Amino acid sequence: MEGHSHFTIEEATIKDIQQAFAQGKLTARQLVDFYLHQIEILNPVLRGVIEVNPDAQQLADESDREKEKSRNGGGGLVELGELHGIPVLLKDTIGTKDKMNTTAGSYALVGSKVRREGAVVERLRKSGAIILGKSSMSEWYKFRSLSGVPHGCGSAISVAANMVSVALGTETHSSIICPSDHNSVVGLKPTVGLTSRAGVIPMAPSWDTVGPICRTVSDAVYVLDVIAGFDLRDEATTEGSKFIPEGGYKQFLNENGLKGKRLGIVRHPFVEKIHDSAELAAFELHIGTFRQKGAQVVDNLKIEHVDKIMDPHLSGELSVMMAEFKTSINNYLKELDDSPVRSLADIITFNERNPELEKLTDYDQQTFIAADRIDGLGEHEKDILKKLEDFSHNGFEKLMKEHELDAIITPGSRFCPILAIGGYPGITVPAGYGSIGMPFGICFGGLKGTEPKLIEIACAFEKATKARRPPSMGDKPIQTSSTTYKYLVCFLSFTLFLWPHSNIIICKALSIKEATIQDLQTAFHENQLTSAQLVKFYLKEIQKFNPLLKGVIEVNPDALYLARKADRERKIKLPGSLSRLHGIPVLLKDNIATKDKLNTTAGSFALVGSVVPRDAGVVMKLRRAGAIVLGKASLSEWASFRSYHAPSGWCARSGQGKNPYVLSADPCGSSSGSAISVASNMVAVSLGTETDGSILCPSGANAVVGIKPTVGLTSRAGVIPISPRQDTVGTVSDAVHVLDAIVGYDYNDPQATKSASKYIPHGGYSQFLKPNGLKGKRLGIVRNPFFVFSDRHVKQTFERHLLTLRQSGATLVDNLEIANINTIFVSTLSGEETALLAEFKISLNDYLKELVTSPVRSLAEVIAFNEKFSDVEKIKEFGQDTFLASEATNGIGDLEKKALRNLTTLTRNGFEKLMKQNKLDAIVTAGADVAPVLAIGGFPGITVPAAYDRKGVPIGICFGGLKGFEPRLIEIAYAFEQATKSRKPPTFLP
Repeated sequence: MEGHSHFTIEEATIKDIQQAFAQGKLTARQLVDFYLHQIEILNPVLRGVIEVNPDAQQLADESDREKEKSRNGGGGLVELGELHGIPVLLKDTIGTKDKMNTTAGSYALVGSKVRREGAVVERLRKSGAIILGKSSMSEWYKFRSLSGVPHGCGSAISVAANMVSVALGTETHSSIICPSDHNSVVGLKPTVGLTSRAGVIPMAPSWDTVGPICRTVSDAVYVLDVIAGFDLRDEATTEGSKFIPEGGYKQFLNENGLKGKRLGIVRHPFVEKIHDSAELAAFELHIGTFRQKGAQVVDNLKIEHVDKIMDPHLSGELSVMMAEFKTSINNYLKELDDSPVRSLADIITFNERNPELEKLTDYDQQTFIAADRIDGLGEHEKDILKKLEDFSHNGFEKLMKEHELDAIITPGSRFCPILAIGGYPGITVPAGYGSIGMPFGICFGGLKGTEPKLIEIACAFEKATKARRPPSMGDKPIQTSSTTYKYLVCFLSFTLFLWPHSNIIICKALSIKEATIQDLQTAFHENQLTSAQLVKFYLKEIQKFNPLLKGVIEVNPDALYLARKADRERKIKLPGSLSRLHGIPVLLKDNIATKDKLNTTAGSFALVGSVVPRDAGVVMKLRRAGAIVLGKASLSEWASFRSYHAPSGWCARSGQGKNPYVLSADPCGSSSGSAISVASNMVAVSLGTETDGSILCPSGANAVVGIKPTVGLTSRAGVIPISPRQDTVGTVSDAVHVLDAIVGYDYNDPQATKSASKYIPHGGYSQFLKPNGLKGKRLGIVRNPFFVFSDRHVKQTFERHLLTLRQSGATLVDNLEIANINTIFVSTLSGEETALLAEFKISLNDYLKELVTSPVRSLAEVIAFNEKFSDVEKIKEFGQDTFLASEATNGIGDLEKKALRNLTTLTRNGFEKLMKQNKLDAIVTAGADVAPVLAIGGFPGITVPAAYDRKGVPIGICFGGLKGFEPRLIEIAYAFEQATKSRKPPTFLP
């Protein structure tokens, strides 16, 4: 970016940026926006950033206001400090008490909450620095499996590629020095205890340290001045802080800092290991530079026991690391306010239960397993620690003192084990590029507390050589256009948070994950997002999460084509392109027909290859609204009607769907995949169907909103049926905008839709999204059986919710009873089962006969198919008893008519009477157990996220009303949602 006087942010130092701030050439907001843009462009390739702080721009605005206040006060900007307004990336092990995760790159800690920020973060915030986000890393410091997990350091990558100018890393063994060396940036590993490790995911407290990674020595020193110091939470800082010089470290940024210094060179094994002739030649040339700048070089030195130290198995370093890691990680996890895992054993179990996410087959977790077998620091480990102390004392320390050295200089990062076991400091500075262009640095290592000398040496070397150059992609440097703007003012508007190895796109603190339809439409119309980008994002999420969650059966091969078509329509402002659903991807439950390349199978192989005569009525309406059919969501096979024994969320085509909050928990059904996919951000909008609980239950169990409309309000034409009397099509998430699009008369479902269309209000349903919608409402509470809890926490949560309803202006009519509720709950007693068995056979046979082509044409043929292909359909495990019972029926006879009359009576004397006598707008229940009451009467219901049990499984709150009560239910549900905001992203707990 260029501003006034051609100021360029790329490669700018902290001093350059502060000068631009002072001269009015740049604001903190413009700087943050620039880095967010860089991340958008480069991170899909480099994957240096895991997560961006959604509050970064707000923090930048606050920083600019503070600067303006300082100017107006006449004090200038110097008093605000060098880091004020400077964005900083933190390694994803450094805890922040904000909207970001701290995960060590692992899914196991997604959703955990730290009790307090890392001490270094507190210092950064106090200095006015802006936390930009979290950088990627080798998962668990590469300690999960020393033999498997590949290297990666997002802090160094991001600084090198100008996605930020300042980053913090951590080092136990080489995790600052090595990546800085490989990415041509400056890395400063402080003396252990100079910077606090409190709030940092630990590895080995004996050797852990936190330090800066920047493009220049001066930038690293400015950061060190801020983060170094005593911290009550880390007793190592008691000793370490004694080394901090009065006046700080920046006083040692001396271009003549090499003059009079004594520098040692240990050729074995550090120089001997260089195999690149260009690197070796450059190192020898640099030795000459040291001498020219006034340093004395003491060559051909030796460190006692160096070969043993260099091998962590021989030295025993690895054994100590494993013992300390287990102890310290267990302590860290126990101190978290909330966490999916509470011990190393829990992490191992999480990985085993989520092998696809954690790539366990590729990289294993043998080091974790070995560490978990160790029982603390025993005598063996203490002996090793003593041996390592002797190695340091008789090796590096003795060498330094005997030769009166100020530093050892080594090429690359091979010196790290020496520095690690003694807790010594080191600084690496870019020194050149090998014959294939690979960067290398020179590392300056010294005794504890010798940072001032190392800074002088490193600064002088950097100024003398100026070896760093910007990174390149192929033959061209990585740059961004500076001609498209004079000032970079908010041209980004969304953030993709992906773990691990993320592709991130940012701005305005809006994430596609958890974004609403309104958010997405705003991004569309401000040219900050395209439908094609949105579809690509969801396809990537499906590719990433669906192997575990199995929420999607099939993806529309034309989805990207349809997205680009929507983008073109929006560009030319085609009539209809302003619809709320225009360009929005939608997943359809796999019993909702589409006349395209997708199958419609109810999750069964029996219908694969069948061809429907036309789109389902609701699909026609979605397409007219400009929505994009993204694919088909999984479901409980045949909408849970094949067998009473099959688990919720299972179907032959996709397997067992998983609840993204607690993977072992019931995802509920039958619209399981619709809810799973929305909950896990594989899509924002999906459609489900309900006969008895199939929208309300999975929505509640997966912490999303589900609307089950009045039967007939939405067309069932083209939907694989169970019961035309009870079937309805509804929406999961962003429910009201979707409802507006899909309701209405359909000549293919004339009787039901004509009768119910009278309920559709003029102006649609969105007008009822009122934050004060609870005011004046009368809500009925049926304690038995809907508020009976075994979980004390859940009980307390729902009692608070009832209080919220009252405080928001609703009148609660408590302790009501629904007549014959126990009969309604038993489908064999109420007559519901008798009616459904007969209705299913009739309606399914009619549906199958209307198909253009199909492998099966009747329920009997479906049963025969299942028997023939019993392995794929798991007949032995789950059976098909409901199918067989349905096939045994013979239309609507006397028995069925009696059952139907009984259902009508139960409804009239139960729910309807309760609602009318008490003048209720809705009944309120915990969970979806009210579903049978609403089902047998064709009544509407809305479920909203409300609670999580002690295992983390979501529970919804359900609002049910009489036919056509959708406007009231929407007002109530929306007001409750806004008042409580109970939904949180999924946790992927075991």
